[in-house]
Amino acid sequence: MKYGLVIRSEPLTSYGEYRNLSYPEIRDLAISAEKYGFDSVQVDDHIIGFDPERKEPYLEAMVLMSAIAAETQKVKIGHIVLDNSYRNPALTAKMISTLDNISNGRALFWIGAGWYEEEYKAYGYPFPSPKQRVDELEESLVIFKKLFTEDVTNFEGKFWKLENCRNFPKPVQKPWPQIVVGAHKNRLITIACREADGINLVRIYEDYPQLIEPLKDRVDFINSKLRRYDRNSEEFEVSTYNSIALFNSEEEFDRAVDHLIQSCKNQNLKITKEQLLKNLFIGYVDDVKEKIKQAEELGVEKMVIAEIRGDSSIEDPVKLFHDKIM
Repeated sequence: MKYGLVIRSEPLTSYGEYRNLSYPEIRDLAISAEKYGFDSVQVDDHIIGFDPERKEPYLEAMVLMSAIAAETQKVKIGHIVLDNSYRNPALTAKMISTLDNISNGRALFWIGAGWYEEEYKAYGYPFPSPKQRVDELEESLVIFKKLFTEDVTNFEGKFWKLENCRNFPKPVQKPWPQIVVGAHKNRLITIACREADGINLVRIYEDYPQLIEPLKDRVDFINSKLRRYDRNSEEFEVSTYNSIALFNSEEEFDRAVDHLIQSCKNQNLKITKEQLLKNLFIGYVDDVKEKIKQAEELGVEKMVIAEIRGDSSIEDPVKLFHDKIM
């Protein structure tokens, strides 16, 4: 199993609460992740945060990861995931090519169709229907690959028209940095299986707060689509996006579980304590190791971890995860 670490925020408790980090803190966390052997460091592509007043720091994702590329040496650099709506696809291809050159071939290109309506409206973007956002991403995936490989690109689609577009320098990685689509619904998974190099299965809130039980159905569906498009499953990476919570204290474990169950109720999610414990990557070290093993056996090759939490007795949850689980 490979692991990516999201470096945008820091947990404050073993459940729920967190704070967004400043640039020096993000830089230091990225350097630590590299030292601990994480495969990648990644950030989400949001322009405003999620605190009630939207005043917590939220650094722009492309600029931020360009700086992190210059601060690190080996770890892969990416996003979880870029929002296709926020940048013209030709410009996105240029920016990813630039990031790959800055990092000497360490860029990841993970992208999704977007969802945060408040953010779209706040920054003056139109907020199309889900179908149109997916349509736009489908067209963008074609454009990206053309600009990564062609000397001159001419393209006319439903949403974009390019005339004699040139993208130099090309990415260091050939034919392009790994293209992964963030998805969990059938249509976008199908598009990814045809056009991309992998899928990141996002947290499926309408089913469970995280991913374990739904994984088999999703991976089976992915494999069926790869066969349909004559794709080699050995060259197509399936990853998940989830959190980790490690405990030594039974009291704090029980308190965290109670909080999570109440949080599910607040979101009108019907879930039992048994289901929650079965599907969350939460528990004592051996519990979490066993759940990660289950995910790996189902076909997951990489976990991108939103945050690694620990109870009050665990001084450095990221180090503990490295020492006991990785």
